[in-house]
Amino acid sequence: MSRTEALARLRTELGAVDHSVDTRRLRTKSRDRFAQSPVLRDLLRGRNAEIFIAPRTKEELRVAVAACARHRVPITVRGAGSGQFGQGVPLSGGAVIDVTAIAGVVGWHGDRARQPPRSVRALTGTVVADIDATIRPSGWELRMHPSTAQQATIGGYIAGGHAGVGSCQWGILRDAGNITALEVMTVEEQPRLVELRGREVNTVHHAYGANGIITEVELPVAPAWEWHELVISFPEFEQAARFSVDLGTSDSVLKKVVSPHAHPLPQYFPGLAGLVPDGAAMVLVLAAVQSVPNVEDLVHACGGQIRYRCLEGKGVYGVPLYEFTWGHSMLHYQRRNPKLTGLMALFPPADLYESIVRVHREFADLGPLHVEMKRIDGGLSCQGSPVFEYESRAQLAAITERLQRAGLSIANPHTPVLGAGGMKPWGPREIATKRAFDPHGLLAQGKVDDVLATDVITTSTALPTSGWTYRLSDTSRR
Repeated sequence: MSRTEALARLRTELGAVDHSVDTRRLRTKSRDRFAQSPVLRDLLRGRNAEIFIAPRTKEELRVAVAACARHRVPITVRGAGSGQFGQGVPLSGGAVIDVTAIAGVVGWHGDRARQPPRSVRALTGTVVADIDATIRPSGWELRMHPSTAQQATIGGYIAGGHAGVGSCQWGILRDAGNITALEVMTVEEQPRLVELRGREVNTVHHAYGANGIITEVELPVAPAWEWHELVISFPEFEQAARFSVDLGTSDSVLKKVVSPHAHPLPQYFPGLAGLVPDGAAMVLVLAAVQSVPNVEDLVHACGGQIRYRCLEGKGVYGVPLYEFTWGHSMLHYQRRNPKLTGLMALFPPADLYESIVRVHREFADLGPLHVEMKRIDGGLSCQGSPVFEYESRAQLAAITERLQRAGLSIANPHTPVLGAGGMKPWGPREIATKRAFDPHGLLAQGKVDDVLATDVITTSTALPTSGWTYRLSDTSRR
């Protein structure tokens, strides 16, 4: 059966499930924020789905998935499209299934009248910020969220994300205990719903939707403190690094963001530039009100100055402070200079401060350093890289090798292929899950090395990266 015939039969079987083959809609719904990468801007442009499907319920999703399975139509699952690596781009056409209408908090565990909740459960298309808005009146919130929390869906965050706001306190998503459970729909003629808990959640987490369709997410919660935003300047970046490491290792100081930016990066944020003296380094911090005095002590000890302080989301810059950190940072940098880019370097916990300073000094010729402090495998680390002007893939490869010689582990943010990216361990457990949950290999085609890899994408985006490894990983990287 040709693809044209398969799509015609698929449309018939969808019945009342909302779908479209309108060219403009297909183009819009086949994109995410991959244009943030200069490598992916042209490579992924024009890769569109052949049909757009927007189920409103899990039952409608089941109808769509079953029809795709019967007719062997490839599936790319999509949330808000806030991913930056092409996770939401269909590399081999087929169907884009938008799950944003399958939304809502379905409950949280723990009797609220007698004991605090332990976790919150939400449907896959629920906007992350809406989950916090629902549970905050009870005094609780999510442990971590992406910088795109106001747009991103919870299913998309789990399927494509890695860390985020809160990771400096709680670690990364794959750290044990940070994902309580996932409900996953299989891609079969008769789709099943499978509940994953414990270490099994990491077979599906950060797999770009290749290992099943996430339908519900259950996450642990934390006390919803009164959070304060702090914009802090330091005369020298070494002082900013010292402060950031000291704050990160102060386990009893409650914080959600520790984000240092070397000069001249603070001037690339129009909303923040007037708060930080030209020539100074900047650290953005989100801290609980009771911990602000401790933060102030560390700032003064490291020779810094708090330039601005306000309640979370109430700043004069008009957006939550965390929208200047993590993945949002490069968006701001590129508004100043669209040629700017970076890599994803993981710094060694053993000599973290020394490593940050060494890279800042040795790569000063390349560009200013921006990192995000995070805990990983139980220790403090950070991720980021110098921010530099993109010239060519050969240049990226050379910088990758240079950073690795400096002792950093590098992941590749310029590819939609999991193996080439290097952030996701892909071993026997993941392969077995893929085969069990997606026996026809329809999900995320071209994004998993061992299943229908798209050679031109892989070869055009590969870099000589070491990738990241995890002490608590239960699978080995290939």
